[in-house]
Amino acid sequence: MADLNLAKAFDNHIAAARALPAEQVLPYRIDPDLAIVNVMTGMQVIATHAADIPVHLPQMNLAHLQSLDELARAVQFAAIRVENEVPEESLIKAKLGQANEIRSRLLSVAKGLAANGFIPQSDVDVIIAGRGLRDRAKDCVALAELFTKYEKALAGKHPVTPAQIAEAYEVGSFLTTHLRPVNAPASPSAGPSAIVDDRNRLATLLVQRHARLQVVGHYFYDTDWEEHAPPLNSRSVKRKAKTESEGAPA
Repeated sequence: MADLNLAKAFDNHIAAARALPAEQVLPYRIDPDLAIVNVMTGMQVIATHAADIPVHLPQMNLAHLQSLDELARAVQFAAIRVENEVPEESLIKAKLGQANEIRSRLLSVAKGLAANGFIPQSDVDVIIAGRGLRDRAKDCVALAELFTKYEKALAGKHPVTPAQIAEAYEVGSFLTTHLRPVNAPASPSAGPSAIVDDRNRLATLLVQRHARLQVVGHYFYDTDWEEHAPPLNSRSVKRKAKTESEGAPA
């Protein structure tokens, strides 16, 4: 069984992935979690027929087949790195919703504190003045800094918790990093970043080697080979139901 440590799996396979010719690198279309499940199913074929593969299929690289589960985890590690640096649109939307909620909660309290003279009204007015998604993100950071700045003076005078202040700072910082200013010039297209390229290359290597696993599955299992070596993104395997005549003894 290959080592399941994700970072080590990445280190073990990235050199081979980076050695792939650029024209072979495929668009990334793998669900890494599904791929791991389906590869693990296919690994049973390799374990069962490890002694037979060199005899019947001598062109197959047995070591590559036996390390497919580790390669799948290398892809998962690379995908996580990309998600952390280049968040998906769904994550941005979720963070915007979180920012709107925490901004509304903290700004409402800040307005009340200013109205009662506990903090300068001018500090709150600066936050209110902004418009747009990026300004909302900046507001979250500004509100977190406001409550931190006047922490001692405001002790016991408001319901905002340290966790909420930390949340506002975290979500605001995330969004100001990943939201482009409205009038910013478009970035020149320079191809995928290094970590995206690593992910795509590892996924391509997995697709290539998994295809060989499926050849092995087809060789040893013929009619139901796809149940033993399912596609990488397969969500379920439909088993052919036996007819009454097929199930009956002769």
